[in-house]
Amino acid sequence: EVSGMNKELYKRNLEYIVSLVLSISASLLIGALIMMANGRSPMVGYGALLKGAFGSKYNIANTFAKTVPLVLTGLATAISFRSGIYNIGGEGQLYLGAFAAAYVGITFTSLPQIIGLPIAIIAGAVVGALYAYFPGLLKIKYDIDEVITTIMLNSVATLFTSYLVNYPFVSTRGKMNGTDILAGQYHLSKLMRLSTLNTSIFFMGFIALIMYYLMEKTSSGYDYKIVGQNSLFARFGGINDKKQMLMAMALSGALCGLAGVFEVIGIHHRFLQHISPGFAWDGMLVALIVKNNPFGVIIMSIFFGALKTGSISMENVTGIPSELVLVIQSIIILFIAGEAGFKEKFKAWDMDRRTKQKAGEKNA
Repeated sequence: EVSGMNKELYKRNLEYIVSLVLSISASLLIGALIMMANGRSPMVGYGALLKGAFGSKYNIANTFAKTVPLVLTGLATAISFRSGIYNIGGEGQLYLGAFAAAYVGITFTSLPQIIGLPIAIIAGAVVGALYAYFPGLLKIKYDIDEVITTIMLNSVATLFTSYLVNYPFVSTRGKMNGTDILAGQYHLSKLMRLSTLNTSIFFMGFIALIMYYLMEKTSSGYDYKIVGQNSLFARFGGINDKKQMLMAMALSGALCGLAGVFEVIGIHHRFLQHISPGFAWDGMLVALIVKNNPFGVIIMSIFFGALKTGSISMENVTGIPSELVLVIQSIIILFIAGEAGFKEKFKAWDMDRRTKQKAGEKNA
């Protein structure tokens, strides 16, 4: 019976991977048709995109630098959505986590790196976790919809940090929209000159491994999954569903906070008013596309990172707007969202075809 369940799970996963590959292929094909309609060559366009993403060590470094916030925010979405509580406030948690790290870096300038850097990282994670915990608590205690509260809290966080960097913590060097540069010991080392890739990728890799192990190999991961699928069943099974949801929400917020921390200490070395171009939203799309699978989040983040890096090169070389990548991403999501419907239609068509075939054989 167990092997039968494994077979069924394997079949479902294989079907989904096939659906995902077909969705990506269809979106790239539609992208190619858009290029042709505008008198551009798809081969040249996609060639420039691939070269821009993986054509040199520098380009590969930039592609992987783009994956760091996507993996962290993607895993943040995966853990909360899998647990049946929907954290849509990743962007706000990222901003507050980033500011917390910047505050440590511009305030405690005399701390040695071995003490200061961990404090900055932990501060960002804790602030992000607390900012997610609050709407989680409102959901658990008073049944206030966490989707609405987390979306609203995004605006609160971005506007609050905007006030902070333009007034109390404005740069003394006269540059608006940012804090002073962090003390040198709070800067992560660059892995390639002129590239944005830095040692935060190792932190990200370590965090991703822990999250994969937690979600796929531990009893807690199983509890999260059961609570997400059916909280009533989980409760009858002896699982504290409310506690699991709150823990998932806090963990999700901590991961988003860390995404902000690594933008500050790894790339900008200061907090900027617009530090994120929407990393949390992209991370959410990544997680939704791979159905909250932690390993899938990493693979899809690399794909999205390649699209982002390559699209700039594609625009520079061929004149094809980089916004085409947004079209491709949207079409992938559209196909994935309609996967169940498409599958049902295909099964109905296949059954109808077989019935007609059998009827034809009988008549013959």
